[in-house]
Amino acid sequence: MIQHNFNPFRKSNRQTYSLFDEKSSYEIKVEDEQAILKPIPKYVWEDDYYEQLKLELKYYKVDIQVLSHSEWEHLFLTGMYDSNKNLLLSIFTTRSLTVRQVFDFITMQCQMTRQFEHLKKPLKEKNYESIIKDVHRTFKSSDYFQKEEALQRLQDILVAYCNLDSEVSYGQGMNFIVAALMYLDFNNDEAIFEILRTVVMDKEWRLLYINGSPGLFFLRAKFNFKFQKRMPELYQHFLSVGIEDMNLCVSAFYLTLFMQHAPIQFSLVLLAMYFIEGHDILTKMILSMMKYFENYLLKLNDFQQIIEFIKRGLINNFYREIQQCRKQQRLVQVLLDIGLIKRKDKQHNQKTKKGQMKQLIDKQLGNDVYSYFFR
Repeated sequence: MIQHNFNPFRKSNRQTYSLFDEKSSYEIKVEDEQAILKPIPKYVWEDDYYEQLKLELKYYKVDIQVLSHSEWEHLFLTGMYDSNKNLLLSIFTTRSLTVRQVFDFITMQCQMTRQFEHLKKPLKEKNYESIIKDVHRTFKSSDYFQKEEALQRLQDILVAYCNLDSEVSYGQGMNFIVAALMYLDFNNDEAIFEILRTVVMDKEWRLLYINGSPGLFFLRAKFNFKFQKRMPELYQHFLSVGIEDMNLCVSAFYLTLFMQHAPIQFSLVLLAMYFIEGHDILTKMILSMMKYFENYLLKLNDFQQIIEFIKRGLINNFYREIQQCRKQQRLVQVLLDIGLIKRKDKQHNQKTKKGQMKQLIDKQLGNDVYSYFFR
């Protein structure tokens, strides 16, 4: 496991953190939904460590500023924040926000249409069979989703979206997005409906759910391309055990926005990041988590074990490890190592290289190809 005597300000040319010892396996059992839907603490993280984070960013020469606790309060009061501050890293690193505040931050990004009460009423000409079937398969090991009231609320929200969007109606994965937000128990079904509507319609996530799932096809193609480019050794290792693409592993991440297998408070933070950054952050997060566990995955030689770890254990264990990184005051170092953030000089060099590559691809293949794979 992680070495607790690590000095975060000691430079080294090698990796300075270990992931798993020989006796350990992933902490969250693959079938243990109770471990995912466990009681939610008052805070998303623990106490705030804003000053320490600033020192870490300064030491590693990362030209990023994050919001302080008072700046978060100002954002909630006014809806405005300092544009020089990085909102994405702020939401990922803060310990000062409650779960409710993160939920409120997400709803701030949604337009309230006031359609829910009307739309949740079933229409005779609609077929809700797939919704009813999935409602009873959602987090079925959780006592919370054994209650008729909870199942009815889940069904009402999914029916409301089905009635709103005649082309998509309902797509598998929506049930977990809605159920995870319901589990926060803020009893605000209208807000949850608006979050789902904003995700699927306003952010064009509907391309993942319409017939043929063209959006999911392109996301998986983009992921496989970036995975092969960024982790060639792991890519070749997966090929050697029979994993020719990552579709089996990553499809559910996109369809459920990480909400099927992530700890509930962490999935909420990831959803907020998606609202800030768009769908690219999802691919970036999956790749970054796999980069963190690359050494461990290289030791696995069983097809099914690799698939199960990535699908069900990856996010849970990354969340646990990040908690340890915070306590050891080396979060910035790890985020740099896995490519979730970049130093100022590397950001500049990357922009230069991407500009040169874009010119070449524009000339030979056209702009659409570049913008899809390299944005």
